[in-house]
Amino acid sequence: MIYSLIKYLLKVTIYSYFRRVSILGQEYIPTQGPVIFVANHPSALIDPLVVITGIKRRINPIAAAEFFGGKIKTWILKNKFHMIPVYRPDLTKDLSKTSNTDMFTHCHQLLLNQGALLIFPEGTSETDKGIRNLKTGAARIALDAERLSENKIKVQIIPIGLNYSNSHQFRSDLFIKVGPPILTENIDSDSDNQVYDLTYLIKTGLIDTLLHTGSKELNNLTNSIENFYQNYLEESMEIKKNDAFRHFEIQKKVIEATVYSLTNNKDKAVKVSNRIKKHLDRNKSEGIYLSDAFKKLAFSEVLELIFGFPVYLLGCILNLLPFLLVKKIFENIQIKEAFRGSVAMIIGLLIFLFWYISVVIISTLITKMSIIGILIFIVGYLSGLYAISWSKLFFIFSQKLSVYRMKKLNSKAYHEIRTEQNNLLEALNEFRTVYDLKNN
Repeated sequence: MIYSLIKYLLKVTIYSYFRRVSILGQEYIPTQGPVIFVANHPSALIDPLVVITGIKRRINPIAAAEFFGGKIKTWILKNKFHMIPVYRPDLTKDLSKTSNTDMFTHCHQLLLNQGALLIFPEGTSETDKGIRNLKTGAARIALDAERLSENKIKVQIIPIGLNYSNSHQFRSDLFIKVGPPILTENIDSDSDNQVYDLTYLIKTGLIDTLLHTGSKELNNLTNSIENFYQNYLEESMEIKKNDAFRHFEIQKKVIEATVYSLTNNKDKAVKVSNRIKKHLDRNKSEGIYLSDAFKKLAFSEVLELIFGFPVYLLGCILNLLPFLLVKKIFENIQIKEAFRGSVAMIIGLLIFLFWYISVVIISTLITKMSIIGILIFIVGYLSGLYAISWSKLFFIFSQKLSVYRMKKLNSKAYHEIRTEQNNLLEALNEFRTVYDLKNN
């Protein structure tokens, strides 16, 4: 009961924190039988919450033992949240507690009883695109469980790619891609390296579900190209803004084409990349941060800004105090980068929950009508979300005005920027043509 209630509350929080959550490949999620879900780990506490709330069946996540703490907290995490502690020797001060025998035994028993595990095989959380080197724990658990059952059970390993547009930013997007099952029967049963062979298959499966670059240098390179080229590609291919799968496909193609270009024409590719970076820096110096700034101002945008302003104002009034409190607390705590989104979401959940419970209680006491408090909660929540959407639209509007102003007052700078923009698009289209010819 408690688990189901908290799971529901967390799901509401997840879908409030992110603007859009899209899932592809749900048909690969088994509703029964022994399964190990494996996922990348870019955002500490958000990652397990996303997986747990997105899958209907009960999942037992493996978590670092240092998060368990005292006896009461440990009991709650183990018995109410079904978490399994894993000790990491490099982070465990008490060397007598570095054995994971109990953890492996627990996992084997769960799988033998047709249960589900969640493992983050990278071991630690880092805010990176793609996947890092994997630990062998998931492969060992799957192979040992089948061996203990005398091959009466078949463990499915399901790769899950968590692709955040920005996991640390409120109302950003999340695209989840679930890959096909990885089975132990896909490796050589006579191999002496079964654990490593299966781990390799797990990594390959995860890479297919992610925007994997392979290195920070390449990550930075593809980021600058994506920032400049992505909108152009999506418009030229008539991809809708809310088509998360096509958006993911385009990003994947940009990464693959960049790797191909660097391999086959590195000097030219690096030169174009440096020009893109210089071009984007020039735009920023002129106060232009969005590629959408060069698009024409739509009449519908102006209408929404005008008629949506009262709703925006209402959302600000009803949510400003808890928002400022969350902002103040968040700015004054020192946390690791990978935990920023998680901490922001948890602080926001607690403060906004307390705020609206207080509003409902106070308004009910004053009006003697509980329906008033409930209406204030609903209106406050919905208008608050709209206020964020409206403010983003206003920022785009202000960017377009900046471009219009530059065009009128500093036409030389405007034409220089537009000329370089077109030249870079031509260069990238050349790379794209070569890549498409090679792969078609």
